[in-house]
Amino acid sequence: MARAKQVIALVWSHVLLAELDDDDTIARYIDYTIVPDDHADPASGRYSESLPTGKALLGHVTGDYVETTIDGAHMRLLIQGVGAR
Repeated sequence: MARAKQVIALVWSHVLLAELDDDDTIARYIDYTIVPDDHADPASGRYSESLPTGKALLGHVTGDYVETTIDGAHMRLLIQGVGAR
């Protein structure tokens, strides 16, 4: 049986993230679109590929765990979905 294809997070990908707390329960959901630096607009959920989180997400797929820093705070994230915007 063939394995299901997974979408890889790339620039222009829309990524649904679950922020996990210390006991790995979901604290909140984050909509995150990875964009080139000159298209970043955090108020619209478009974040630069050169930010720590953008770099951490690139190349990952749904179900992956990613550790990064957002606004100076260490976060553990679970990728809930990856798609095109």
